[in-house]
Amino acid sequence: MQLILAISYIFLFVLGLVVGSFLNVCIYRIPKGISTCSGRSMCPACGSMIHGYDNIPLLSYLILRGRCRSCGARISPRYPLVELLTGGCFLLCGMTWGLSAETVIFCIFSAVLVTVAFIDLDTQEIPDRFHFIILGLGIAALFLVPQTGWVSRLIGAACVSIPMLVIALATDGFGLGDVKLMAVSGFLLGWKNIVFAALLGAVLAAACALTLIAMKKKTKKDKIAFGPYLAIALFVAALFGDAIIGAYLSLFSL
Repeated sequence: MQLILAISYIFLFVLGLVVGSFLNVCIYRIPKGISTCSGRSMCPACGSMIHGYDNIPLLSYLILRGRCRSCGARISPRYPLVELLTGGCFLLCGMTWGLSAETVIFCIFSAVLVTVAFIDLDTQEIPDRFHFIILGLGIAALFLVPQTGWVSRLIGAACVSIPMLVIALATDGFGLGDVKLMAVSGFLLGWKNIVFAALLGAVLAAACALTLIAMKKKTKKDKIAFGPYLAIALFVAALFGDAIIGAYLSLFSL
């Protein structure tokens, strides 16, 4: 049994690397309106097509020492980072839920979050297609992950997103993409975990903003993408939210 688990963990990590390679394509192409399903990958600097042997997740970057084979231009370290992040997320999902429907659902969820985080970081927008994917995962989870009831999911869809929507309309404090992300994620995770994710995301965003301001890389008037911090918080909530909330409540004997 341990051998099967070890093999499944290796498989999930490698699968995550491969999926992460595709996510790099999505992150680059979707904001530009370019199809993600057609056309070969090419070097952004010289435009030369990248051959299959130079497009192996993580390994090709290491072999090429982070440079294009054709022109020698430096390849952004973001590409292997996205691959490693996705591989790590898939591995953590497998270690948390084992061989189960939850692993499949939350591997897909993590892949969406990685993509959302980097697109929002670049454009401060979250394309609606990702909200629909998460909503689909929430509907599937109604049948495959019945531990979180539909009442908790409906409350989760509203309890954070509605206050965020009010703030967004009144002060422009949030983007509508952030609001929709929390609504569909709340339907997937349930109300307790989405509240935890909202609090954690706010703390992470505030800490980062204060650090950037202190380093004089941002000013108080600059907008900072909230999506990446929400993505981190949502993934933490999905994997560890129940345990963290339980440990916190136990401090007060609740």
